[in-house]
Amino acid sequence: MEEKKINIELSQSQYLNLVKLLYIGNMIASEVETEETTDQYDELEQHVLSASGLKKGNVNIGYDKEENEYFLAEDLENELNDQLDEYDETRFWENLVLRLTIRDLHLKYTEKQLDAMSEEKGKKEIEIINNFYISEFDENDLDNVKVVSMKKV
Repeated sequence: MEEKKINIELSQSQYLNLVKLLYIGNMIASEVETEETTDQYDELEQHVLSASGLKKGNVNIGYDKEENEYFLAEDLENELNDQLDEYDETRFWENLVLRLTIRDLHLKYTEKQLDAMSEEKGKKEIEIINNFYISEFDENDLDNVKVVSMKKV
């Protein structure tokens, strides 16, 4: 049974935003999804890029005849990769602070104490530890982070 087709009309700016979202989403998905899924995403991305109106002079998308593939212009790809780098940097710090906060909370209190703790006190404890790490990393980056058990490499 053939899937029902959906047609949408997009302005040039909406199309460009869709292309950007596809690229960013595809890059992130390629890190966590199965090859079968990413192949489907790649196919969708190629389908959308093929509608670019290359003959109309779309400067954001190119076509490689040898590979029979559409691709983003270098400037656009660089812009999106810069955004992904910023995203990675932000997520790194957020995850590091969160993991250290949770670790330290569990070092400071037993499970029984945490279970008995009021929600307000729990939030306050998390906030104190969280703010400590945010301040520490804002001031010192990773300079003060050491792995205690690590021998000199």
